[in-house]
Amino acid sequence: MTVTNADGTSTTVSITDSHDHEAHANEAQLPASRSDLQVENHDMDLGKVFQQQTYEVEFPFVVNGPDPILISEIDSSCGCTKPGIRPDWDPDFEGEFWPLNREIPAGAKGAIVATFDAQRYERVKASTITVRGNFMSKKVVVNVTAYVQPVFELMPRNITFGELHISQLGNAEVRREIKVTGMQEFEIVRWRKVTPGIEVEEIGEAVKLDDGRMERNFKVTASSVLPEGRLASSLIAETTLGVDLELLMNGNVLGAIKFAPQRRIAFGIFDQGNSRTRTVKMESMGIEIPEPQVEVIGDAAKVMTPVVNATQAGKLYEIKISIGDTAPAGSYNGILRISFPEASGLQKKEIVLNARIR
Repeated sequence: MTVTNADGTSTTVSITDSHDHEAHANEAQLPASRSDLQVENHDMDLGKVFQQQTYEVEFPFVVNGPDPILISEIDSSCGCTKPGIRPDWDPDFEGEFWPLNREIPAGAKGAIVATFDAQRYERVKASTITVRGNFMSKKVVVNVTAYVQPVFELMPRNITFGELHISQLGNAEVRREIKVTGMQEFEIVRWRKVTPGIEVEEIGEAVKLDDGRMERNFKVTASSVLPEGRLASSLIAETTLGVDLELLMNGNVLGAIKFAPQRRIAFGIFDQGNSRTRTVKMESMGIEIPEPQVEVIGDAAKVMTPVVNATQAGKLYEIKISIGDTAPAGSYNGILRISFPEASGLQKKEIVLNARIR
């Protein structure tokens, strides 16, 4: 931004410089004091703290000198909220913080206070509180550091199932185990969100660690009633700590037939007069696949033609979708629908199609 100087010239400064410029301008309007704001300790290390918690911090000070002082501004960087001055010198004061630009007497003892909110942070977090006024040093900066730990630590952090074949889930249990370490003793009140087809139960005994934290172990089992498709969900439990425990899961649930690709076929953007072909592979996951019926639905049907080839009848098929070189320019979207005889009990499969010809 541009600042106009006293002589009429202009100077370009950053936002930070502008903030300091404005602060110095405010200080210039205050009568100078021969006293200084002396802080007992400029640095505070909270050590290990936990998310979802708040921590009170204070920096005691004394007004050292013959004159009273005025504090014109007090603010903080990200992390500390509601900074202010606690007037220990005035036991009759009614209020939370001493007002800005109100005299603080010589020799007064008080504290710069704030609340450190750890909710949005993880690992090392540093914050600063800056106090400005008419005292001799003009500006005092104090620092707060902390190492923020989650209320619950998970090992592993995510539950990864990889590829899950429904035809195999009915014959063998697929499970994952996860260790949860809480910041202190805790119990599961109830599991209030559980993905259909997933079961979760605690295994073993809870262990209380020397530092007061608690470890609990859980078994997460996938069953054959999982819906096909991408598994990207979570299990959420209400706990006695007042903070929900969330276990993230990911995987890919495949039906009796493995389709590649599973969800989308993109022809991309290409020039008119060219042709393109894409292929969908169908592979049996332990069943006999009847020959499928295929059709293209939507605008894509105007330019896309599907053909089924039996690479290995009953086991492996390929569906080739072609766009000829005579297809007109335009955007084409639709669905490739793959269906099977009703007696097979197999559900139809739909894959999104799109292409743009210019």
